[in-house]
Amino acid sequence: MTPTLIVLALVALGVAIVVWATRRKPDSPRVGPQEGDTAWNDPVTPGEPARPIPRADAFADAPPVRDLPRDPQP
Repeated sequence: MTPTLIVLALVALGVAIVVWATRRKPDSPRVGPQEGDTAWNDPVTPGEPARPIPRADAFADAPPVRDLPRDPQP
């Protein structure tokens, strides 16, 4: 009889742990902005483009790079 009570107590403890771990907590009031869209990529001002305008290549007029000597390979 004692082993049966021990097993039942362990099963009850296991069920209690599972119920405690998976219980739903009541929703707490939201703190901060209620809006979900943070608009991280929107323009700052209406006249500003959303994406930067591509600029001319700064190195387009630079002379070509000469091949540098390579390290000897084993």
